[in-house]
Order: sequence, then structure tokens, then C-alpha cells
Amino acid sequence: MKIRVGTRGSKLALAQANRVVERLASEGYEVELKIIKTTGDVMKDRPLHEFKGIGAFVRAIDTALARGDIDVAVHSYKDVPSLRVEGTNIAAVLKRDSPCDALVSRDGKKLEELEQKAIIGTSSLRRRAQFSRLRPDIIFENLRGNLDTRIRKLKEGLYDAIIVAEAGIQRLGLKIDYQSFPPDLIVPPPNQGIIAIATRLGEEHLVSFMNDEKTWIEAQVERSITRELGFGCAVPFGVYAEVRGDKIRVICEILGERYTRVEEKISSIEEAVEIARRIKDAR
Repeated sequence: MKIRVGTRGSKLALAQANRVVERLASEGYEVELKIIKTTGDVMKDRPLHEFKGIGAFVRAIDTALARGDIDVAVHSYKDVPSLRVEGTNIAAVLKRDSPCDALVSRDGKKLEELEQKAIIGTSSLRRRAQFSRLRPDIIFENLRGNLDTRIRKLKEGLYDAIIVAEAGIQRLGLKIDYQSFPPDLIVPPPNQGIIAIATRLGEEHLVSFMNDEKTWIEAQVERSITRELGFGCAVPFGVYAEVRGDKIRVICEILGERYTRVEEKISSIEEAVEIARRIKDAR
């Protein structure tokens, strides 16, 4: 049986998709990789929060899936909006890579070592708000593009440092110095570090053997809180869940005009929804 796998065409997206291709091939499937351009790839001059939850890096691929042009779609789960393209479903997640944010500076300096009013490249409102709490003096400038493009712009001297996901650095096997920030300090966006695999409804069995149960629970807790809060990229917030034995540790942080942070240990997704409702009521 031949399975067509759809993905974006960046080096990072291809590295992620190839993990899925390898797993499918190991099960005896013939696999074809298809590259699909998305809104986020075409409109590189706009910050992500301006896309307002349309799934800038996802919808075109899921539409191709629903249409039957591909059989499996591979996404960075943090890019996947709550509203699915009709007829498609997230069927599996791979074991989570690092959820952490990372700072890459031009000369190897850590955040605390950067010069006063250093220029940091990021388009994320969350990263701007969180890192401003650690270094109020730093100046942020927009930075879009694939990971290799961002690092190239850093080396060209356009920024003193950039902030990226550590998982991307690891997946590309980049040999660069960087500073990693644990989720306790810099709470990541929901599902950072998770690769999601989508199929058409009723065809989940094609990829279900890949699903990592621990990561699946963490992903659903984070998405449940996000869905209940109703935030998109326009609100700076982070949420992180980690399964520890029979409990799930949850950290939720909302920044902006009013700061809110909640840390709890819960036992179910239902309890995660209750956390989000209490946050909404308190704000």
C-alpha cells in the first residue's frame, strides 16, 4: 500500500516528516513525500499573531488531506488550530522533544550577558513579554522565516540574539551554542516540541501505532486549557503539562496588562478545563 505524506518544504518540516516516513516504511508501506505551500510560507512579512488563528502553517496541508491529495499530514502541533478542517483528525503524536525556548546569540553570550539594549529577533508576543520580565532593557524586532533563515539573519548581524524552539535546533542537528530556558522559567506555548500526525476520519489506523501515550495526554491537557481560555497568537500566554506518574503537572502563564500564573498537579483533562475556567473567572 502506498501512503502519500504531506508537509511544508522547510528543512525543519522535512526533518519532522521524515521521522514519520521512516516509521511508515518500517511497517512495510510504500511512502511518497509531497511538499505543500501554506499561507505562513507565502506571507512571510506579517507577524504570526496577525493571522488570527487561521492555521497559517496547517490549513493548506489539511485541506489537501481532506481532498484526497495526500493520506497523512505532518505538523508541528503548536501550529495546529483547535478548529479542524472537516473530515480530518489528529490521529497520533510522536514522543515529545524539548518543549523549551532557546536563545541563540551572535557571539555565544547568555541572556544575562547581552549588552544593554541588545536587539533580539522574535515575532512572538509571548516571548517578548516573558523575556522582557528577565531583561526589561532589551529591544525586540520582528523575525519571521524558517529556522535556518533566522540563524542566517543572526549571523549577518541583523540581531544580537534570536529566540527559537530548542526542539527545532535538535531536530536539525545544528551544532550551535545556545541557552535553554526550562518551562518553569519561560512557559512554552501549548504543544511546543510535539509532532502531530493527521489522517482522514476513519483512517487513524494508518498511523496510530506511532502514538506516544504520555505525549498525547500532555498535548490534550495543554490544548484543553488553550481552547477553554479562547486565546490565540494575539494574547501572550504559555501553558505546559508534564505527566509524572499518576499526576499531571500543569503550568499556565498569561502576560500582558495583567499577569496570571497557575501551577497545579491534576489527574485528568477535565481538571485542566477547570483550571482554565478559574483563570477566566479571576481575570
